[in-house]
Amino acid sequence: MGFPTPFPEPDSPELQRFALSSLSEIVSRLRTLKAAAVPLNAYVGGGVPLAVVTLRDVDEVAGKLVFEGPADEHLREQLLNSPHANFVCFDEAGKVQFAAATLPDRIGDRKLVTLMPNQLFSLHRRSAARMRLQSARTAVCRIPLPGIAGKWETLRLLDISTGGIAVLTHPERIELTVGAEIHGCRLDLPGVGGAVVSLRVRRVWDEGGDGAALRCGCEFVRIQPAFRGLLARQTEMCADAKNVTKESDVAKRVERTKKNRA
Repeated sequence: MGFPTPFPEPDSPELQRFALSSLSEIVSRLRTLKAAAVPLNAYVGGGVPLAVVTLRDVDEVAGKLVFEGPADEHLREQLLNSPHANFVCFDEAGKVQFAAATLPDRIGDRKLVTLMPNQLFSLHRRSAARMRLQSARTAVCRIPLPGIAGKWETLRLLDISTGGIAVLTHPERIELTVGAEIHGCRLDLPGVGGAVVSLRVRRVWDEGGDGAALRCGCEFVRIQPAFRGLLARQTEMCADAKNVTKESDVAKRVERTKKNRA
């Protein structure tokens, strides 16, 4: 899914892949936006943004968000008088989109208060090419178990790039939350080598729909430069091999077309 525009994405099965429904995940993502003072486009009704706002408070206990509203009084009144608003923004991780019910609370001249959204879409950019590892059963990431010295949870690696990894987790054994940082993780990649890295959880989603196994996307917080270089070279080799295969397939199709025309 491409997401270069500042407009809300229409609901679809593809969009639902990026949905966060856990309160802790939603709060963590919103607090990241607040800390970075990311501007959000506020929409009411049609597809034209009504105003630009910024998050000032994420109150998990009260279940409310407080925004710094537009300076224009007419625009503020339109927002306050709308039953709900859609918010869209971009940060370093990608596009964020959510809808929230507005509240009549007036706690300042330019403040807008909404309920905490029950769903948030976090559409992450992928800035680095990745190697898919579905067939590499021995490629793993060992994560230290909290509070248990010397104990590890071994997770299957699904793909990897110079920017991060995707792993398969089982909630009954270990639960990874968005925003958490995990230090002392051990990567073991046949053909590449091993390394100790630190990870930050960026996204967790249930592709199967039954909650038995979750796909977890993590970015590298700390990684040895030499190992990142190895990953970069390995990724380039995989990309070159894929391009050669595509070129070979195209050549074969052209040759078959020539024979059919003869």
